[in-house]
Formats: sequence, structure tokens, C-alpha cells
Amino acid sequence: MNSQPKKSSIQSEKALFLDRDGVIVDYVPYLSQPSQVQIPQKAGEALKKWQDAGYLLIVITNQSGVGRGYFSMDMVDLIHKHIRDEYSAFGVRFEEFFVCPHLPSIQCKCRKPSPNMLFQASQKYNIDIERSFFVGDASSDIECAISAGCNPVLLLTGRGSSTSRMLCDNDRKLVSIFNSLSETIELIKN
Repeated sequence: MNSQPKKSSIQSEKALFLDRDGVIVDYVPYLSQPSQVQIPQKAGEALKKWQDAGYLLIVITNQSGVGRGYFSMDMVDLIHKHIRDEYSAFGVRFEEFFVCPHLPSIQCKCRKPSPNMLFQASQKYNIDIERSFFVGDASSDIECAISAGCNPVLLLTGRGSSTSRMLCDNDRKLVSIFNSLSETIELIKN
């Protein structure tokens, strides 16, 4: 009798993990109102192409403004509803927004660069991290992706240009770098 555990017959998913500020919305420090949300040019069309290629769209975001008392989690939820509504005009559907509301000084387990939120999302949605991408504009996004074994993508939007200058040579070899979210669709073709 075979004592090996049976492998799941369910095929794992692939995901496009996305940072929020500077990636799926224009960068506004401590964005606190739905009226501040601006969708980057051609981002809706790009995310629709990723979605059509079979990628789940999942947002992974640090929102320390909650911990700082700048805004509430209820306001974060309203902002995320507004983002969903804006992108729905392009046929884009986000599976979920994973949020760390904590201050950096708390040293929680969820705050990027910790890969914890990626692991939570991967477990919940049966995602193969190695077949997935994480698009961000901050060093914490790149570190998170690399720590998780996910393919890191740096956008030169938001804080991306300064992040690019900080990348060491070893990390630069691992990271795909693009000027905009719309350019990332090149990764689908490869």
C-alpha cells in the first residue's frame, strides 16, 4: 500500500500581485480619500490583458496611515471599493486587497517586505508563487517578491525611480523593470 500523500488534482493558479499606491493608482503619500484616486494611463487595459491570460489580480499593500491615525480601515475599504469600481469599467476584477495597517515600528508579520501577505493569498487562492509576478514601486515590494520566490517587477512610477537606484547588482538581475503598468504585458508574451 502506497503511503505517499495524494497530490491535489486541483491545478494551482497563477497571480499578478500588485502594490496599490504608485502601481494601480497614481502615487499620493497617505492617500486618504476616494477622490484622490487616479488610475494610471492604460492601466485598466493592461490589467484586463493579465486577467484574460489567466492571472488572478491580488493587491498587497502597506497602509501605515491607519496605524498613524491619518485615516481608518473603513476609509481604506471605501478607497478600495472606489478602485474596484474604476477598474470594473475595463472588465477588471481584483480577487482581494490584502492590507497591513500597522506602523513599521510594530514589526508585525504582515508588513512588506515580509512575504506573509503573499503567502496568505497564495494559500487562500491555491496560487503557485513561482509562476506568479509581483509588481511594485518600492524596495519593500521587490524584497517581498524575492523572499517569497515570486517574480519581482519594478515600475518606475511612484517611488520606482529611487527604488531602481537602490537595487544592488544581484537584485537587478532578478527584477524586470518597466516604465508603466501597461508595459508589463510583455511578460505575458514571454
